[in-house]
Order: sequence, then structure tokens, then C-alpha cells
Amino acid sequence: MDIRQAKIEDADEAAELICMAWGECAYVLAGSDNQKAAQDVIKKFYKQPDNILSYQNIHVAEGRNGIAGLVLSFPSDHFPRLSKLLVEKLPKFYKSDAEDYQGKVVPMLKTKEAEPGEYYIDSLAVYPQYRACGIGSRLLKVATLKSHKLGISKTSLIVKPENKGALKLYKKHGYSVRGKLKQAGTNFLSMVNPINQTGKSSSIKGIIQ
Repeated sequence: MDIRQAKIEDADEAAELICMAWGECAYVLAGSDNQKAAQDVIKKFYKQPDNILSYQNIHVAEGRNGIAGLVLSFPSDHFPRLSKLLVEKLPKFYKSDAEDYQGKVVPMLKTKEAEPGEYYIDSLAVYPQYRACGIGSRLLKVATLKSHKLGISKTSLIVKPENKGALKLYKKHGYSVRGKLKQAGTNFLSMVNPINQTGKSSSIKGIIQ
């Protein structure tokens, strides 16, 4: 299994995995309960540079049978710049009405998910058939390595409290719960790794630099 920078051609799998990771938030973003509609909206932004969902912020795990998982991450201080394209262009793709957009999407995009000066892991997703194979750990280490290269000593993420598998993974890699937040009506735990206990090595086998 290799870990590499995502490409525009990975859009279909990436959109499916991001939709999987975002859950209800993906449907709120699209203004639709339809999975394909939500993935189509994600794909539009995935293919463009300089936004939260861009391929530029993603590494994928790829094996013989294709993409197995991905991690989407970026410095928290880039939130304002990366959110700008979403805010400007999303209304054109939004499937519901303006009232829903103002009442649901705008508050979601304004929710503070990370503190300044952190490296934020927005999404980590692995297809079910590839879980329990260490892929999630490797993807998490890739994001941590990226934070080290940028000189950022703290990584953070949010996770649903009922996602016991993810919680176990994050705690194993040094993350601890620092608080709670609500995003698109869904409860999340905010977790932080203040001393980056994983990924201290300057290189990780299988990563294309």
C-alpha cells in the first residue's frame, strides 16, 4: 500500500471518502439528502485549488485494487483563505433554498473546529474492506509529518463520540479530548495532540515526497 499526493483524477473515490468522513455535514453542505448529489458538490471543489476540499490538501492510500483511504489536512491558520472559495461558489451548487443555506450552511462554515497555530486533520477515511490493516495509522502519520515539515507542533481533529474505532486510533497516537462542539446539528469531540507523539521521523516508508 503506497501513500501519495492526491490527483484530480482521484475525484470519484476522494468525494466518496470525504462524504463518508463528513457524514451529515456533507449533506448539509450540498443542501440535499442524496448521496450522489453531495458527492457531486464535493467533487466540484475537490478539483479546484485553494479550498478546504481541494486535492492539494489530500494524501491517498493506494493499493493494487485502487484507493483505500485518504487524509485531508492543512494548517488551521489557512481556514479563512481555504473557506473563501467555498463561501463564494457554493450557493451556485447548493440544492436547497436560500433560507436553508443561511440557516444551516453559513453557521457550519463559521464553526471553529481548531485553534490558531495548529495543523488540522479535517478528514480521515478508509473504505470498510481496508480497515484494521494499519492504513488509518499510516495516513495519520502522513498528516503529522506534514505538520512537522511546516514547523507546527500541534495537530488537532474532531470526531463523533460514538465512533469508537476512530477514538481508539487517535488516542493510540497521542490525541486527547479537549472539548466538545456541534457541527450541522451533530455532536463532535475536539481532540488535540500537543506534542506530536507520532510521525517524528523525517521520512515514512511508502510516502511519495
